[in-house]
Amino acid sequence: MDELTGLFVLAIVTLCFGFLAGFQTAHIKYTKKLAKYVRRCIHSGTIAPILVELEKNNHK
Repeated sequence: MDELTGLFVLAIVTLCFGFLAGFQTAHIKYTKKLAKYVRRCIHSGTIAPILVELEKNNHK
């Protein structure tokens, strides 16, 4: 019975770790994407790059 409980706890910990790793990976991806847009906005002096990307994504 102790082995079954241990396996159950291990499964829950593994599942939670997988969720955390997935969220962290997505966060890093979108932060890099946002940083790219911020740099483009700073260099152009407008928010046009963000508006262009929003327009592209709305048509998909």
